[in-house]
Amino acid sequence: MSEEITNLVGKFLSNTLSEEEIGKLLRAYQQKQISEKQFGDYYASKWEDAGQHPSRLAAENREKAWEQFKMYMRRNIQTLPKHKSRWIAMASIAAVAILFFILGLSLQRIRNHSQQELVVMVENGQKASVQLPDGSRVRLNSASELRYSPDFGEKSRMVKLEGEAYFEVQSNPNNPFIVLTRDHLQVKAVGTKFNIKAYSNDDQITGTLIEGRIEVSNSLLSEVLAPNERISFNTKDGMFSKSRIDSVNEAIFWMTDQFVFDKETLGDIAKILERMYNVTISFTSPEITEIQYSGKIKNNSMENVLNLITVVSPLQYTMSGSHITFSKKQN
Repeated sequence: MSEEITNLVGKFLSNTLSEEEIGKLLRAYQQKQISEKQFGDYYASKWEDAGQHPSRLAAENREKAWEQFKMYMRRNIQTLPKHKSRWIAMASIAAVAILFFILGLSLQRIRNHSQQELVVMVENGQKASVQLPDGSRVRLNSASELRYSPDFGEKSRMVKLEGEAYFEVQSNPNNPFIVLTRDHLQVKAVGTKFNIKAYSNDDQITGTLIEGRIEVSNSLLSEVLAPNERISFNTKDGMFSKSRIDSVNEAIFWMTDQFVFDKETLGDIAKILERMYNVTISFTSPEITEIQYSGKIKNNSMENVLNLITVVSPLQYTMSGSHITFSKKQN
């Protein structure tokens, strides 16, 4: 592709095309100036920029992304002259959808009380990066979901999170960045770096401040965090607890595929493993879930993690397909 066409494809994927540029891109596709190989090379560069490594999944997603790109091009080439404004709205959604698809995400457009939201979902076993319209970056952990409105940044900068994410927020004192989680918990930032963990099946919601300043609040309480501080909210009793930690890097070890456990029960560890490796875990007796573990695991292939758990405790595991069962070791 020429540099101009490459820039047009990039703008299409980032949802920044002007009306004139949309027409140029359609004509370029019509004139066969965009090939599958060229699109694939561009895809590969975006995949690499997102911090993803080449894999079978990457190749499969590249093929699907190309098919989806062609579908939108073919669908709208004939309708552009008569329904230009309508197509621009469609292209806006299509562009974002294809970009997220490239990054290994899925995107949905949903209607909720007459308002539309963009929903970014990361499946078990996946991680992904997203750049929001204001330039803020979000790294999503496995089994996480991020929602925001199509006009994000124009009047407000609010996102909704379920799961875990690391935020690098662009500073804008006149328009604070707000993250809403479950249990009506709100995190407000102007410009900062922080990690939030708020999975629906966890009893704790935690926020860790890496840099800057954030305010964590609900209808009853408000706490301001300084760097190297962590706040936890117990969803069962509604209580907050704030602590200072030695290394904030521990909060984001998940981004480099590492584990840090501090008296974590095997039941809680199992939830993490299920999300990270896309498996299911069961136990032959309930008391097994209460066994606690502390430590750091660097080489965290699933087999390595499972073997370490069984080495330091009186447990064994069996695996059938994607299902793992922990049981007590037989004498």
